[in-house]
Amino acid sequence: MHADEIIRLGVVDTARLIRCADLDPVDVVEAHIAQIERVNPTINALVTVTFDTARKEARRVREQLRQSDKLPLLGVPITVKDALPVAGVRFTAGSTFFRDNIAEKDAEAVRRLKQAGAIVLGKSNCPDMSASTETTNLIVGLTRNPWNLNHTAGGSSGGEAALVASGGSPLGLGADFGGSIRIPAAFCGVFGLKPTGGRVPTDGHIPQTPHAVSEWNTVGPIARQVQDIALALSVLSNTPTRDYRSIDLRGRRFLLPRYLPLLPLSRDISAAVEAAGAALRSTGMVEDRLSMPLMKVALESAGVLSREWLRSFQAALGGGQPIRLGEELLAHYRGKARVSSECMMSLAMFSLFGPMLRVLGYGRVERIKKLRAVILQSMGPGSLMLWPVFPTTPPKHGFAWKPGKSPSYTLIFNCLGFPALAIPVGFTSEGLPLSVQIIGQPNEDETVLAAAAALEKAFGGCALAPISGLRL
Repeated sequence: MHADEIIRLGVVDTARLIRCADLDPVDVVEAHIAQIERVNPTINALVTVTFDTARKEARRVREQLRQSDKLPLLGVPITVKDALPVAGVRFTAGSTFFRDNIAEKDAEAVRRLKQAGAIVLGKSNCPDMSASTETTNLIVGLTRNPWNLNHTAGGSSGGEAALVASGGSPLGLGADFGGSIRIPAAFCGVFGLKPTGGRVPTDGHIPQTPHAVSEWNTVGPIARQVQDIALALSVLSNTPTRDYRSIDLRGRRFLLPRYLPLLPLSRDISAAVEAAGAALRSTGMVEDRLSMPLMKVALESAGVLSREWLRSFQAALGGGQPIRLGEELLAHYRGKARVSSECMMSLAMFSLFGPMLRVLGYGRVERIKKLRAVILQSMGPGSLMLWPVFPTTPPKHGFAWKPGKSPSYTLIFNCLGFPALAIPVGFTSEGLPLSVQIIGQPNEDETVLAAAAALEKAFGGCALAPISGLRL
């Protein structure tokens, strides 16, 4: 099989062909290394390579193929967001304070993927401590969107999404605290799952999440096919997974809540949600439009982050010592910056608006739990939500400085603990990806995948990005 054909295969098909000895794992690894070497100088997605180790592992798989036929990810190349450790590999979390850090052991999620037969090709770019929706840092710089290089790949798992979209990796491992898997997946035109809170281990992730919001952060897969997301979830999950293909969607409700009034949708995104709704109705699902207290959840969640997360976030950005806005601004002025401007903006926004929300009475975890109960009651058994991932299509670089480009459409479901999947549903007339998210009830990740499969069929799924549109 030619290298161009190999990089277009998904995870499930690659593993099946390797197990059947119809595909050489060495050829698979070499094809993806060649693609990374072709695209990465342009998109800047992979920041640390482990090619020599990957080649050695591929040869081992080839030699021991008969003894390894039960491994679900046998010989499948993967890449890992640089917020998660891979033993013996540079581990920066995008921070200048960890520029030369080497991980001592694998994150639990990485260990599970390796144990299932996956081969790590390297670590992908992320912003400082995953603290921005724009993937850039002072170590390696900016990751670009492979569909249009002038537009963002999103964050904070932007390196993973850009790499998967351009064929450098069939499976990426990302992390999502407020949209960090779904937003990059949406912007790059691939699938990205935020699992139910607590369903996949986050051990080893930097920064660590304070106990009060520990299940807001999730680790999950990015891929180009629903079946690949499902296979990765089955390997990563703390609990047994069901076959999403056996779930009957006919007669199930999907809800279209009212959008967030402070973050109106662009015309393209609104049309994409309506088109996805029509596709779900065609499967026999029943649409229901209703009001839910999602705006209240968004405000409460921002207040909680200010109360429970801001101090630890400042310490993470400072490499263990709380970073101070004034001092860091002076360091930027002197050309000795330690934190990217984009993440300084995140810190400034939370430092400013968080206390304001608390003064207004927002920011209680107990209230989020009560709102969660209200939302679950409104949803009813077995129902899903259809919702935007972001209020616009991928903005141009620099959007992280604009308060109106908030991740609230995704953050809501982190604090609620609901599973949510970003799904590609076509392109704008300018060739930018369109995406929606399907949200399920806790531990109903497989129902989300079933609906995603219906949309994948309706809209044609993913295509490899051409890496074009550079107009600087």
